Amino acid sequence: MVRGEGNSLGDGAQNSLEHALLAIWRELDEDAQRDLHRAAVEKKRLSTLESRLAELEAVVSDVKRLA
Repeated sequence: MVRGEGNSLGDGAQNSLEHALLAIWRELDEDAQRDLHRAAVEKKRLSTLESRLAELEAVVSDVKRLA
């Protein structure tokens, strides 16, 4: 979870979710933890790329409008 990036959960709900995820994490074996970490990193990477793509689309749209 990323703090300070406009999470829709309140602090209490976010902490509860974090605690639940951490409890599950601790029950997983090392391979499962590694797989979950890779998936989370990939999700973050894709989210970043989607955000950058949206920014580029906005710039292209502005350029086309001005042309």
